[in-house]
Amino acid sequence: MLRVLHEFAIPDPGAETSDTAADITAETARMRSEPGCVTAELYRMLEPAHVPDHALTSVWASEPDYWRFWEKVLKGSYPALNALLTDDEAATEFYARSAFKLIDGVWGPEDLVGERRIFWPARGPVRIIIETAVEATDAMYAKIAAEMAETRREDGCQTYGWYENVELKGHLLLLEVWADQVQYDRHWHLRLASAAFVGDNLRRPATPQRGLVSREFYRQQQFRHHYDRWLPSDPMAAATTIEFPAT
Repeated sequence: MLRVLHEFAIPDPGAETSDTAADITAETARMRSEPGCVTAELYRMLEPAHVPDHALTSVWASEPDYWRFWEKVLKGSYPALNALLTDDEAATEFYARSAFKLIDGVWGPEDLVGERRIFWPARGPVRIIIETAVEATDAMYAKIAAEMAETRREDGCQTYGWYENVELKGHLLLLEVWADQVQYDRHWHLRLASAAFVGDNLRRPATPQRGLVSREFYRQQQFRHHYDRWLPSDPMAAATTIEFPAT
């Protein structure tokens, strides 16, 4: 399956633009009916005045399913998404989806738990995508605000932000980027040693009304839209002779 992540700022609804939050919300709902779309959800950052202030994340059964949808975007069926996602200010990432599970304090791919014999080298920034559903309480929101401020103080933390689904209260998305695996390891061990973290019962799980509950780890790879194609943001990372699948 293909995981797609877009981060962007939605213009003020009072500005002279048709790309309002309502437009994007409606088009996200339409995405869910597209063939091969497993899930598509729009989230708003819980921290006021943060840029980017929205994230759109989706999962597709295959790359071809996504490309068929994207052709519709380019042909005008999703005008608000087209305007926002092809803008150079938006950040886009693609991954072959891999869900992770925590066992004995170590995160490992669900399909490899107990079977790992090769431990690949740690290189490049670590991207973390977590979708979950919790009981929404004032104490929970206050805890999240404090957590964001504290985590961003850690060495190696490039981004750390909690978002809430614009349609479903208590449905949360956590997006993190750490400079490298070593920095993330230090962060995780610090959390495990924190009494406040271990004893945190403020994010009580809730049954999701829609979408996935998922924890995913990737080597971050960013893309930009150019000539109707998604190309690696780093031009040195683009390969034109061999077309590799999502990794």
